[in-house]
Amino acid sequence: MKSKLLPVLMLALPFAAHARFNQGVVQNINLMASASGQQQNSQNQNNSSLMNSNNFSEGNNGNVISIKMPQRGLWQKLREDTSFTYYQQFLGPTGKGPSSETYNVFQSAGVGNEKNSGRAPVQSFHAFNLRHQINPNWAVGTSLAVSKGYGSEVTNKNGDVNTPDNQFFNARAYVNLPAARFNSGTLFSTISYEAPSSVISREQDMTWGWVVAETYAIKLPSYKWTTGFTAQAYRMYYKENTRVRPYFFPDGTQSTIPTVTEMQTLIVSGGPYLNYQATENWLLGSAVVLDWDQRGGQTNTTKYNNNLPHRGRLSASYFPYSQTFKQLASVGVFAQALLKFRPETTAFGAEFSLKF
Repeated sequence: MKSKLLPVLMLALPFAAHARFNQGVVQNINLMASASGQQQNSQNQNNSSLMNSNNFSEGNNGNVISIKMPQRGLWQKLREDTSFTYYQQFLGPTGKGPSSETYNVFQSAGVGNEKNSGRAPVQSFHAFNLRHQINPNWAVGTSLAVSKGYGSEVTNKNGDVNTPDNQFFNARAYVNLPAARFNSGTLFSTISYEAPSSVISREQDMTWGWVVAETYAIKLPSYKWTTGFTAQAYRMYYKENTRVRPYFFPDGTQSTIPTVTEMQTLIVSGGPYLNYQATENWLLGSAVVLDWDQRGGQTNTTKYNNNLPHRGRLSASYFPYSQTFKQLASVGVFAQALLKFRPETTAFGAEFSLKF
């Protein structure tokens, strides 16, 4: 069964936790929602300290001199604490197969069909995220994503046809919660509300959904290495968890056997990540994603299915920190593959992000 999760971003981004110097910088990206981590919180905290509070200094005579710093106006505060991020990922050719085709696990028929499904036109994924930092601990935002294929449709061995048509995904509104700090590491959490704005969600009578995304960054003695775990629960609500509809033959006659569809109501995924800060600007990343779901009558039980094949990703990202083009946040290349490695299911691609 094809997953309703975002077809590429789920694999690409939830493990984007990296360290820069000794600040333990962690960036937790919840699907489409680029949730900033400790680095941005620290920066906002410093700005807040400088601009929104009194600055006390001690003179030579031992007296305390209070200097009133100028307060930010509402418009200035909204502008400085609000950011817009655009992310694009290009999912390119595989290790084996036509150069005009890629392998997208989210367009496959699931576990057991790895060899016969998942082939699709090469494609790009676009995510737009508007985020407001309320204070150093809390942030809210909204996000939207769309994918676009290039070239001709691809027919898989199992009969599935994946087209290059645009596909919009459900819009989300999210809240970044305060980080929970422990002796062993830091937990970053994001809660999202999902509106059934996509065509497929409306066709399936989805009413709403929620997502809880967690990243636990383990404290390490070296700032060059970062590791931890990601986890995500994605719950979808429908008018009917099990849909029974009449089936009609091509000639228009109705079958006596109806079509029964078990709706995908819960997806639980996650796994470990390990990154290495090679230089100030270069980050080498790796991650593994394990994937389970519930459908139809399994909802609210302890029964789970192995939803999509377990998979991994290797990446190399460059953070320019450029003063000339400040909006360019990062560029990178990656390879993503199933844990049951096959060249034809291993895709290569590139990505970049802009922040305004």
